[in-house]
Amino acid sequence: MPDSPFPQESLNLILCPPGPGVAAKLLVVDDEPRTAELTADVLRRAGYAVEVAGSGTEALERVRIGSPDLMLLDYDMPDMEAPEVLDSLRSGADRIPFPVIILTGARHAPADQVVGLERGATDYIAKGTDRQVVLARVRGALRDRTLSAGAITRGRLRVDASRAEARLGDRLLKLDRRPLLLLETLANRPGEVVSRAELLEKVWGSSYRGFEHSVEQAVHQVRRELHEVGWIETVRGIGYRLVVQP
Repeated sequence: MPDSPFPQESLNLILCPPGPGVAAKLLVVDDEPRTAELTADVLRRAGYAVEVAGSGTEALERVRIGSPDLMLLDYDMPDMEAPEVLDSLRSGADRIPFPVIILTGARHAPADQVVGLERGATDYIAKGTDRQVVLARVRGALRDRTLSAGAITRGRLRVDASRAEARLGDRLLKLDRRPLLLLETLANRPGEVVSRAELLEKVWGSSYRGFEHSVEQAVHQVRRELHEVGWIETVRGIGYRLVVQP
């Protein structure tokens, strides 16, 4: 594989600034460490929070810990190829809950693309594509995911981040942006413990532990607006989970 997935002539281009909102969490999966880090660096400079996995197995482990907002997946890896990773991501569900873009250095044939797309990939990009094009495709996949997400309903609770509102029954909750996004994150995974670290990355776009007090303040505001105990449960030493109330 080449050292960089992007052509040399594009390395000095000014990156488009990221759009407003929380920094999306991306996972770059590539068994070539230098290639993976070069890709991750381009994405970080564009404003994304990026993690790197060196194999399909490691990628699946990271997803089990906390799903990314988007994955860039190398086609050829020693332990498993991209279609196998996609199959594992789809096991137990009809669709992958986040977009996956296959980034390949050699698998350019239409048949390879068809296999990847039919197994659940969102897009298919050849290494060597101008990085501005790659960034545009990443932004497009994230935008499409946001637009298709719609409102989340959990019992009497309804969260619609696209309209910046949340309701409990007929009552509108007066929430600031961060508490609203925190509630949306918990509502996306009812009954599942979401760690403070993951909330920091998804809602605040930061892994800095000094912001943990901000998480606690956001949870306090959500609980105050709900006016009902039991919806947001604290799991001591780990994080929080949404418990749907009757």
